[in-house]
Amino acid sequence: MKRLILLICASVLMPTLAAAQPKTPDDWYKEGENKYNLGDFPGAVDAFKKGFELEPSESKKAAYLFNVAQAYRMAKDCYQAQFFYKRYLALKENDTKKPLKEEKRKEIEDRIRELDDCAKQQEAIRNRPPDKDPDTATGDKGTTGDKGTTGDKGTKDVAVGGEGEGEGEGEGGGSIVKSTPSDAPTVLSVRAFGGGAKVTTGDLKVPIQATFGVIGGYPLALNEKLTLELGAGFTYTPVPYENSMGQSKSAKLMGLFANAGATYAVGAKIGLRGDLGIGAQFLGGVSMSPFTDDRETSGALGMFHLRLGVSVDFAITPNFLVTVTPIAFSYSPAPEGLREDIKSITAIDFMVGLGYRM
Repeated sequence: MKRLILLICASVLMPTLAAAQPKTPDDWYKEGENKYNLGDFPGAVDAFKKGFELEPSESKKAAYLFNVAQAYRMAKDCYQAQFFYKRYLALKENDTKKPLKEEKRKEIEDRIRELDDCAKQQEAIRNRPPDKDPDTATGDKGTTGDKGTTGDKGTKDVAVGGEGEGEGEGEGGGSIVKSTPSDAPTVLSVRAFGGGAKVTTGDLKVPIQATFGVIGGYPLALNEKLTLELGAGFTYTPVPYENSMGQSKSAKLMGLFANAGATYAVGAKIGLRGDLGIGAQFLGGVSMSPFTDDRETSGALGMFHLRLGVSVDFAITPNFLVTVTPIAFSYSPAPEGLREDIKSITAIDFMVGLGYRM
């Protein structure tokens, strides 16, 4: 009976424990911050290292190395702290998006020099051979070994002293770099796409046609996962038909709309996006066509336009992405001038495209 109870408890708790484990680079980053703030510096080192291994963005990796160095410094491991400070500087050499300020570089280089004596002392203590017979060692020898801890006292001064990194942000001593969504777009987001559209116009049969479009806007990061984009969009779909003379013609279905898009990051490189567009749609080139029962029209016919779309974004680089729209639906009530059986113009689209963000 006890075994059965234990088995049931384990089956209930295991999924919860598994879900609580960090999975993404940001999760490991937060885990490292928590460990650091609680004084668990070895745990912070492990978490930041795991986050570094999973982090796909080269521009964010340097922060992990700096925080590993900070944690080692607070743990009084001067050799490892010095090593990771050097690796941090080496990585920042190639950072063109957020280069290291000269005064910050000098501060870290000074810290590396300060750690040099401490690292040498710790290395000497690690490499010192043990006494052949500790039981016969004199008290003086034991005292000499204890004097090696003087280096530890020096380490404490080095590890705690100095200012935090913060890259010019003026953080306090012993602080770590805060996680920021540096890859999130902040200035512009634009995407161009193409695919197929099934247009419905009353009893007239329209085969699946090619469709093209572009959407752009200003991105607003609401939090680390969710980004709102406010802007505008344009779509174009040619609609072929034959006139009463048997000539092949093509109507032009064009949409111009204000657009609001929301993207939720489900992974380091994958985002789910929804779009809502409201504006106007124009049907041109339909004078003396089956759409008007061969009646003449003056110019393009305008109408209200509503567009809804769902897409999946795959980041290729921090700036470029591939977007797949499995379905987009648009609706417009029929304007005056069309044949009576056309009550509305609807379209269901499938599209793929490329996006750029900055």
